[in-house]
Amino acid sequence: MAKSKLTISYSELSRRYGFDVSVISRDWVAKGLDCTKSESEIYQWIRTNILEPLRNTDVKEQIEQKRLEKLTAESALTLIELAEKEETVISTQYLETVITAYLHQIKTSIRSIPNRVYLELFAMTDAKDVRDRLKDEIDKTLYELGQMEFEQLPEDTEILDENEQTETIDTFIEITEDNTTSEDSENQ
Repeated sequence: MAKSKLTISYSELSRRYGFDVSVISRDWVAKGLDCTKSESEIYQWIRTNILEPLRNTDVKEQIEQKRLEKLTAESALTLIELAEKEETVISTQYLETVITAYLHQIKTSIRSIPNRVYLELFAMTDAKDVRDRLKDEIDKTLYELGQMEFEQLPEDTEILDENEQTETIDTFIEITEDNTTSEDSENQ
């Protein structure tokens, strides 16, 4: 692929404008600089796309804007924490745990249906009776699950205790693995 002849080199632009050659060749070209055009078109492009944005940039205003964004984010975070303490919102982790426990109960109940009715189903000879019996048992199980109160689900303290127990077990496993490793190295 033949390379077009440049009207002005990147190093010459670098010398004139004080930018690094790599910035010109990478960033400016990516923004649309075409050094094969006439010098006046190149200077016009540089003036429009590089110099004017630098002149029109108010650094103080940008700093104030970033401070405002930071304060807004901190304020939003504080409001969320306050709402959690006032119990007007709940944490997604707690919600996930409760829903997971409820769905686990559903799964367990549905999976236990065959164990409860398999003898009855085995004794039936008509497929329609089997279907109706399974439908009745599934409906009964779903009704029981629908009547299930959320008090049967884990309480906040149980969830926290469970997390602490998991952390304790993980710590114990890490300690045991470290001790086993050190004993192995001592035996060798």
